[in-house]
Amino acid sequence: MASTPSLTLLLALPVSSGHVTLWPELGGRSLPCTSDELATIWLDDEDVRAAIHAKAKSLIGSWELNTARIDYTHDTGSMVEYHKKFTAMGYRVLIYSGDHDLCIPFTGTEAWVRSLGYRVVDSWRPWHFGGQVAGYTQGYDHNLTFLTIKGSGHTVPEYKPKESLAFYTHWLFGEKI
Repeated sequence: MASTPSLTLLLALPVSSGHVTLWPELGGRSLPCTSDELATIWLDDEDVRAAIHAKAKSLIGSWELNTARIDYTHDTGSMVEYHKKFTAMGYRVLIYSGDHDLCIPFTGTEAWVRSLGYRVVDSWRPWHFGGQVAGYTQGYDHNLTFLTIKGSGHTVPEYKPKESLAFYTHWLFGEKI
C-alpha cells in the first residue's frame, strides 16, 4: 500500500516561481483529510447539474473532480518594492495577519515587514477590543503599521469580523489602534 504524503510535507515545499506541485504528483489521490467521492456523486446528480446549469450527463459524461489536470503556476514576486514605493509617496499602509493563520503565519509576514528596513516608532504592544487583548501591533516610520489579530486564521474578517471592523475603522480614521 502506497503511503500518502503528509500535509506537513506539502507545506514544507519551497515556494518558487513556476509549476505548483499538487497532491496527485506527490503520490496521493486527493488531500488526505478530504474525500471527493461524495462530492462527485452529488455533482453527477441530474437535479444538481440542472441547478448549477451544467450540461446533462448524457451530453458530456460523468462529473469528474480531478486536480491532476490542473497546471497551476505562480510568480513569487516580492511585494517589498511596492510597499517601499507607496510609503515613500506618503501613503499609509496597514498590514495585518491572523495569529492562527496556518497558510501564511504572522511571523513570516512580520519578517518581510522588518525586511523593509523601517525604524520602529510605536513598539510592539497589545491592542484591545471589547475589554480584551485582540492582537498586537507595531508602528514603523513611513506610516506603516503591522497588526496581528488574536485567534484569527487566514481570512481575518471571516474569523474575527467585529475585531476586523474595529481595527480597520480606527486605521481609516487615523486613530491609534
